[in-house]
Amino acid sequence: MEKIKLLNSSELLKLNDFQKIKYYEILREYSQALEIKKKSQIMKKAIISLCPLLNGVSVEMKGSENIPKNTSAIFICNHSNSHDMFTAQQVFKLLGRDVTVLVGQDCLSYLSNTAFNFLDATFINRLDKASAELGTFEMAHKILNGQDGVIFGEGTWNIHPIKPMHHLKIGAAKLGAITSKVIIPTIFEYVESPGIITKESNLYQKIIVTFGKPIRINPQEELISQTLDIESNMVQMRSRNWELLNISRKNLASINQEEYLNHTYLKKFAAFGFTYDSLYESQFLLSLDGMPVENEYHLDAHQEFVPGVTLKRKK
Repeated sequence: MEKIKLLNSSELLKLNDFQKIKYYEILREYSQALEIKKKSQIMKKAIISLCPLLNGVSVEMKGSENIPKNTSAIFICNHSNSHDMFTAQQVFKLLGRDVTVLVGQDCLSYLSNTAFNFLDATFINRLDKASAELGTFEMAHKILNGQDGVIFGEGTWNIHPIKPMHHLKIGAAKLGAITSKVIIPTIFEYVESPGIITKESNLYQKIIVTFGKPIRINPQEELISQTLDIESNMVQMRSRNWELLNISRKNLASINQEEYLNHTYLKKFAAFGFTYDSLYESQFLLSLDGMPVENEYHLDAHQEFVPGVTLKRKK
């Protein structure tokens, strides 16, 4: 099969409406025709059964009536911590749906890579454009063949003290245009335990998963503007969650600095099988103005709470 190239945003702008529709039809046919080896369902089910134990807390769901029945969909989610993959598996098992999650393979440990492979993740190397293109086609193939697709659209974890969301990349919108399936904005809200915590396994009280109303991508319109609309929707959803949960993150003055630093350290360095490299991951945050994206706060040499990276303490 002859390889097909994904057009970038500027190249898409040069196409007229008819050419855009034809372009996505070609991508749909190409994705549908891919041959992808199916994973062992036995191992997949076995690992999914462990996800509630790995998360260690209950999952609540809101808005499940927004999920289309008898057809697959694309779920674009916020990305908060190392539990997100397990949460996705746990939630979709409860919903009785089969899911594939788009995963950046470039940062995974051997243990995580093996487990995610058994979970039928769709892998990409975030540093390799060709890998990202192949991952898009593979995920489109799976979605067209009945699996739901989950994408963590921010590209990496959001560990900012007050930002509900980072900017979304257009991958989900591309998949929506290719597959003609709806996108479901989805928020994973990890309700954190108050105070200073000593173990990452005690960090969360529960997980609330909220599904927003379905959005259908118009292949004739700009994917960037449609992605920004989805992002705005998700910001509103998450801000509403914080309001209902009485979580105050309106400004830095409302943040308990000691608690934030403690919780962020546990997320980055104390989760089972994961270590978060803030400096490496920062390159995957989308900047709309070309400036570095602020994602984390620390205490500087003057003990001021400012943007910056907390490093792992030496033993």
